[in-house]
Amino acid sequence: MTCIGVVLAGGLSSRMGSDKAKLCLGDQSMLSFSQHLLTQAGVDKVVISGANVGGIKDLFEQGGPLAGIYSAIQSERPTAILAIPVDMPFLQEQQLKELKLKGELSQRATYFNDSSLPIYLPVNALVNQYLEQEFSSAKFLSTGKGPSFKQIFKLCNALSIPLKDTQQLINTNTPEQFKQAQQLLKKTRTRNSYV
Repeated sequence: MTCIGVVLAGGLSSRMGSDKAKLCLGDQSMLSFSQHLLTQAGVDKVVISGANVGGIKDLFEQGGPLAGIYSAIQSERPTAILAIPVDMPFLQEQQLKELKLKGELSQRATYFNDSSLPIYLPVNALVNQYLEQEFSSAKFLSTGKGPSFKQIFKLCNALSIPLKDTQQLINTNTPEQFKQAQQLLKKTRTRNSYV
């Protein structure tokens, strides 16, 4: 079994106005924070999806996060992946470990309630074939609209697990959201240092 961690960092960051992967939270970039998180979650290897940050180039430009996942699958040929977006500053390793474990035990695509990402995805012929068909379909070629996580979840009979602290699933898409995240993390660290 080879489970790779994939940091999804291939988006345009158009609402942020600058590359989200390079934004700094405290003393580390969002990219290095995400890489560290996946390493702590126990994956065999961590890769980055997104040529703009020196990672794996998307085989289908602007195909969304599933294009990044598909490109990582084609490049690395893993038996499973644990994928997270580069813009979730509140994610914690314990919950990612739980997601990975539940996915491994059930051998099903696994995600937290109400959020497509992060995702644990077993890579099998069904998933590969589905993504290949979708990205070569007339619909994708004419509209540029790639497959959705909802379709993948249905196809794989995915497992949705609860997450008590849903703040972990907040992603920062704008400068305002990122500033709020920085302030919140600063408060949390200050509070924790007094405990």
